[in-house]
Amino acid sequence: MRIDELDQEDADIDWFATDIQGHILHVASGGGILPESVAASQEVLLELHQYFLTLPDTTAATAAEVEDGSEEAGSYQSFARYARRGLFSFEKTRLHERADTRYHLVARPALPLTVAQLPKRLAQLLSRTQLPGAVAGQTALDASQVL
Repeated sequence: MRIDELDQEDADIDWFATDIQGHILHVASGGGILPESVAASQEVLLELHQYFLTLPDTTAATAAEVEDGSEEAGSYQSFARYARRGLFSFEKTRLHERADTRYHLVARPALPLTVAQLPKRLAQLLSRTQLPGAVAGQTALDASQVL
């Protein structure tokens, strides 16, 4: 079932993407518009979410600096739990500003997880949502560029 725009605006939805190098991103929507590839299926989103949250913590996470103009980072620990599982974890820069598509990095993994390490089905589901560039070294992303 598609996630409708009202639900997108009213909720902080965790979604996932991959980059051109196969790294995996976690993004907390903060009431923002989801990429269409994410909004298209609530079931796929739930399956990915459950998978990533059941992975064991494998490494430490590194906190990223909060950028100027962003709201105070939420609970670092909620982002670090994804980073400890190998995902780059981003938060919406201006919470609940629906049309603002800017996000900032909150936590980065010490050892990034890649799509090649996922079960085939999950890798296929995740590959529907891709960042056009590489996430390593980035401290911000624009969700409008996510395919």
